[in-house]
Amino acid sequence: MSTPTLTLKPREERRLLNGHLWVFSNEIQTVDSSAGRGDVVRVSSAAGKLMGVAIYNPNSLIAARLIDREDVPLDGDWFRSRIRRALRLREMLFPGSSTYRLLHSESDGVPGVIVDRFNEVMSVQIAAAGMEARRDLLFDALMEIEGVSGVVERNDHQLRVLEGLPERVGLVRGTADVQQISDGIIRYQMDPLGGQKTGAYLDQRTNRIAMRRFMGAGQVLDLFCNDGGFALHAADAGAERVIAVDSSAAAIRSLQSNCMLNNLAQIQGRENDVFSELHDRRSQGEQFAAVIADPPPFARSKKHIAAARKRYVELFSLAVQVTAPDGVAFLATCSHHITRDTLLEMVREALRKSRRECVILEERGASPDHPVHPAMPETGYLHGVILRVG
Repeated sequence: MSTPTLTLKPREERRLLNGHLWVFSNEIQTVDSSAGRGDVVRVSSAAGKLMGVAIYNPNSLIAARLIDREDVPLDGDWFRSRIRRALRLREMLFPGSSTYRLLHSESDGVPGVIVDRFNEVMSVQIAAAGMEARRDLLFDALMEIEGVSGVVERNDHQLRVLEGLPERVGLVRGTADVQQISDGIIRYQMDPLGGQKTGAYLDQRTNRIAMRRFMGAGQVLDLFCNDGGFALHAADAGAERVIAVDSSAAAIRSLQSNCMLNNLAQIQGRENDVFSELHDRRSQGEQFAAVIADPPPFARSKKHIAAARKRYVELFSLAVQVTAPDGVAFLATCSHHITRDTLLEMVREALRKSRRECVILEERGASPDHPVHPAMPETGYLHGVILRVG
C-alpha cells in the first residue's frame, strides 16, 4: 500500500526548507483521501518536490510533523535509532548519571514525544496522534535500554487536548517504584506516577547549580519551590536560612521529605500564595541575599499572553524589591508563548516599577538535555536571567 501524499500550497514549503518541521492546516493544498489521523504521509511542495515524511492529524492546527526528510518507515527500528542517538548525547552531557531528559520532542527527532529518565524508570508524554498510534513501539524500544525496569505514561497534559487525544496516566511496562534520584549534588525522592509534569522538573538542573555561588551566605527566598530544587541547593551551599514558598501542600510535603533526605535543617517550607507572601515580606521590610522566582507557565496559549505578562511583571517587581542591595535574583519563565525578548522586556518593566537598578549577570535556558532546535524556537521554552540588584 503506497504512502498517502500531502501537497502544500504554492510557496508554503519555504519554512520547511529553512529547517522547521511542522505543517499547519492552512498551508495544505490537498491530502490524499486515504490519509487518516496518525498516518504517515509524504509531504510534497506544490511543484512536486518531496519535503519529507510526516505524521498526520487532520484535526489539529499542526496538521503534519516531519519525522524524516527521506521516505523512511516509522517502525521499531526508527524508534530505536532515535533513542540510541539521544542516549549517546545524554551520556556525554551527564556521565554516570541515570537522571535526565532522554527525548525532547522535535529536537531529538521524535516529534511530540517527551521522555524523562529517572534511574530505571522512563516517564513518557505523547502530544502527537501519530506517535500515540505507535506508542507500543516506543515503549518496547525504551524497555530495551540497559538498566530500565519500567515505563510510565504521564499523558494528562493540555497538549493532548489540542490533538484530540484522551488523558492516560499509568504503568505501561514493567515496574515503577518510587525512585531516589540525584542531580549530582542533591538527592530527591520522586514518584513516577505522582508529582508534576513527568514526575520531576529536570529543566532547571544546571540553573540550580549555577545559582549555588550566589546562595552560599545570608537568607534565600525560593518562590514556587515545588520539591525544593533551588532551596535545597541554597542550603547545601551554605545559606543561613532558606524560605521556600509554594501554594501546593503536596509540594511542601515533598520539599520536607527532600530536606530530611539531604540532612538540611535550615529550610522553612511555607504553603502560601506567592504573591501574598511577597507583599507581606515587602511590607515588613524583609530582604534576601538571593531570590528565585521560577513560576509555572502563566501563558498557556497566545490569548493569555497579555494577562500573563502583567503577572510576570508584578512577580518580578516584587521579587526584586525583596532582594537586598548587591543581592542576586533569578527570574524565569517556562511559558512556551513567552520568548527571550519578551522576558527581557518584562524584566525592564519590572525594574522600572520597582525603582531598582540591576545588571544581568547571565541569561539562562533549560539544561542541555533539553536541546533547542535552531529552526524551532518552540523547543526552547525556558528563559531566565540572573540579576545583580543594586
